[in-house]
Amino acid sequence: MLRNKPRKANIATLPFRIRNNFRRLPNRFLLSDNDDNEKMVQKDFEDDNISGEEYNEYEQRSDDDHIEQRSDNEQRSNNEEGDTNMISTSSENETESDYIMSLESDEEYETMSSDNEERHDSDISEEKLFVDEALAKDKLPSYDGDFAPYFQNLTTAALFCWIYKHNISTNAYEDLVDIIMRPEFNRDHIMAYQLSISDIIWNVLNNPSLLKEMYFGAGVDSKTKSEYWHGTLWAESPLFGQEQLMISGEIYQCGDFVYYYDNERKLGRLRAILLNEENQQYRLRIQKVLDYSDLPGTFKGELRQNRSLSGEVWLQDEPFLTITTSQISEKVAADTLRITEILYKHHTHWRIRDATFSYQHPSEYISIRQPPSPTIPVYKLFLDIYYDDFGTFRNVYHSLGGVYVQFGNMPARQRKLLKNHFVLGFVPFGGNFNEFMLPFISEMKEFEQGKLMEVNGQDAWVIAGLGVVTADLPQGNDMCGVLRHNANKGCRTCTASRESLTNFSQELPATSRYHHITDDQFKKIFNEPATTRQRRLCTEFGLRTRPSILNRLLRERHLQTPQDVYHATAGKIGRLLKLTCELFSQKGEDEFIKAWKNFEKPKKWSRLPNPISHNASFMMSDYLRLAMIMPFILNSFLETSSLKENESRSILRRIQESRINMAKNVIIACWVYVAKTMRMVFESKFTLDSYDELQKCLEEEMKILPKVFPEFANLPNLHINIHLLVHARTYGTLINTQVSIKEMVHRIFKAMVPRTNCKNVELDLLKRYTTLFAIRHLVDGGADQRLSQPCRGFATMSSNFRNLLTNWYITEDKVSNEQELEENEEAISSPVDFITNIILKRSLSHQDRENIMKNLPNFKSELLLSFMDIGQKSALIYSQMGWYELATYTMEESDGVFSKVHLHIGDVVTIHEEDSGECYAIIKGIFKYKGNDDKYYAFITIDWFDNINRIHNVLKCPLFRIQTSQDIRWRRIFPISIIDHVQKVHFVYDTKIDLWIKNNYYFTAI
Repeated sequence: MLRNKPRKANIATLPFRIRNNFRRLPNRFLLSDNDDNEKMVQKDFEDDNISGEEYNEYEQRSDDDHIEQRSDNEQRSNNEEGDTNMISTSSENETESDYIMSLESDEEYETMSSDNEERHDSDISEEKLFVDEALAKDKLPSYDGDFAPYFQNLTTAALFCWIYKHNISTNAYEDLVDIIMRPEFNRDHIMAYQLSISDIIWNVLNNPSLLKEMYFGAGVDSKTKSEYWHGTLWAESPLFGQEQLMISGEIYQCGDFVYYYDNERKLGRLRAILLNEENQQYRLRIQKVLDYSDLPGTFKGELRQNRSLSGEVWLQDEPFLTITTSQISEKVAADTLRITEILYKHHTHWRIRDATFSYQHPSEYISIRQPPSPTIPVYKLFLDIYYDDFGTFRNVYHSLGGVYVQFGNMPARQRKLLKNHFVLGFVPFGGNFNEFMLPFISEMKEFEQGKLMEVNGQDAWVIAGLGVVTADLPQGNDMCGVLRHNANKGCRTCTASRESLTNFSQELPATSRYHHITDDQFKKIFNEPATTRQRRLCTEFGLRTRPSILNRLLRERHLQTPQDVYHATAGKIGRLLKLTCELFSQKGEDEFIKAWKNFEKPKKWSRLPNPISHNASFMMSDYLRLAMIMPFILNSFLETSSLKENESRSILRRIQESRINMAKNVIIACWVYVAKTMRMVFESKFTLDSYDELQKCLEEEMKILPKVFPEFANLPNLHINIHLLVHARTYGTLINTQVSIKEMVHRIFKAMVPRTNCKNVELDLLKRYTTLFAIRHLVDGGADQRLSQPCRGFATMSSNFRNLLTNWYITEDKVSNEQELEENEEAISSPVDFITNIILKRSLSHQDRENIMKNLPNFKSELLLSFMDIGQKSALIYSQMGWYELATYTMEESDGVFSKVHLHIGDVVTIHEEDSGECYAIIKGIFKYKGNDDKYYAFITIDWFDNINRIHNVLKCPLFRIQTSQDIRWRRIFPISIIDHVQKVHFVYDTKIDLWIKNNYYFTAI
């Protein structure tokens, strides 16, 4: 029984300042009552293409953005009501009452809190801009001990972590919905709060657990592409890669034109400076520059010959060359060259296009400042911004727009962790994304040029750029300034019309959108005074009336807002499932449900809903899993009688076939192509051959789906297949820019909402997040800029408790090296260093043990070989042993990450053999055996899958035969350390042919 209720700790753990970034303007910023539009007086934007006044007029004249305009009397009335309401608010909101969503430019945001404050008494001080921030150093509690100065002792620190881990509720109010639904509710009174990107960057760089994992350097020339720095954008952009290199005493910069040697002296353009992954030597990526004699004969003529005499040359599109630095001859002045056309290949044929239709090299629009000292460390940060709405309440529509930041400098395994998705803020219900992002834009402009920050106690030069913007299909279009996907030209990457979306033969370079061309189109729309004509131009170009606020940052808007393969692939599968089920006759439905229930799905999957009766209950990840097994389910039962006769005949007419059995075959083929393409799209590593295979899969899928199912014709989700190869090369892989894990971050905050006071949800969520982040920062050994040394207690807290810091997303990669045994568990010694904490569970019955031993005729000799594998030359014949159903252990991967492995009887495992490479086996038994050193060791018994070198005619997957008890060609007993992966592959037994089919379409969806 607790005698004393613990008092709320006086803590100082907030790492970020929470600011109110929508701020009410004083009355002097409004024009007289005679101004019909009541525009705010603003300074000009620091935008290369559109001035501040133009941008404001975009907002006033934009029908797309639904900005309401009120009459003068309504405005004055609302102002009076707003002032009255402000005065009557509680003291908690008094410091927030002077802020509403009104700012329209960076300059106002920056100047409102400086010059204007000094001139006007009615303005608000800079301190009030931040509604929640860390305590000053002199206000910190005067505690001693390991948890100082945050907590008095371990008890208060542990209880605090427990409260925040389980979201212990505050008093809940449920009348927020009533407030929102009232007609008097005014969006101009909405408060919005945001964390500073400067604070986030400082905390990340001063977190030793994160900093040691991050990559800061040149683009990497690697045979296997998996990270952002393997893509073309990182290597070419001065914001992320290496922008210059000293060669033979001369500085060469990305974008320079050079002479190089490749059997002979040639002209080229330096696209990127790379670092070879194998020998860590610099490599140079060169784009060929051709003279008239190098052009294909079909493009030679008198006109081009005359132009070549005046110095004109031609750029050749990909593929680019990779050369060594020793092959460089000299630099060429760009003003001595004239380039108006680009030579490229389209479906093996040479084509030529205007040089305007090409993505500008980043060096053409990006220039950065050099650090103040050549000895100062430089950190270049690749930022990934994700924006998406999520519902905060279960039964009432009230959405928040979550804006999250990721650092592309982290490897993929770190970016998968939920805790490494950093919250920038939440756009409130009824708020405006452009207004919300103004403070972020202002700070990022400073980072683009370089900023001095303290990292690990010393000055560092920090450069940060917006590398990629990820969002689903509609919101991605919004952030590109492109009309939604149901418009005539509703693709944010190209200008294909709605009638030609699934035409794979279109020339992508000629139809792609380019930032500099879109800028001219935006100007043309703006300069058109007539609203009707403006709308007509918007339809013609497929653009909104104004660009996104993100365009104020240095980026190629259309290349750096890639299509999301997660939403697109799940959408395609959902549509295909619905259309397939509609083809079934009643008999077909019954057979499908029976096959669905009897199909052996991978053990680690959660239960999938019924595809016919509960189709609407499928989540996007469920659709991906369904596509992995749907070809096998259909192949197991589908016959001509399973389909409606009229539907079968319609399919046969579309594919121009007369054989009735071809209808079922082509349906299965559709699922095979979709599953194969999905597997390639979500591949975690790419090679040059993989890119070619990806392109082939995308093209085959786009051809067959509209042919069999006309509902897929000109579908936007299918259209993006045309662009995915470019995205993959730009960012290394496609999963680097997919949003599946980002979607999971929403769940964390949705779970918090019922435990807040539901009055100021955005602020409450940010306060909780900053506190959680502070705990994570301290557990990782991060520094506090107010203190001279880190807090020791949190860094060692995981060793003090078994479960407090486990199963918690802010410490999800913290694996304890020590585990306490529970009842019916056996601790086993490990023969290798990379496997620890081996625990055997659930003893087998005597009958089960006997059944396993019957299939092990050479048990003793194979067990001896297994002991020799772990370094012991002999073993007692009649030593103690025990059989178990389950084994768990902790494995250290090659990259230093620890993962917990669960091994069950019946699991399929991957084992690497020197002669055969990657092989597969099924676990038949798990047992322990005492060695001569009186220690127990864990062993497995397996049956091998034998590849018979045949491919299934319909499913296009390899066929295997399982090892029988009479087959003694391969030993069956091995130490547990031989296993490379568990459940990495999936096998399906086909009763028709009595063989096992390896599921080539199986992968880990999320």
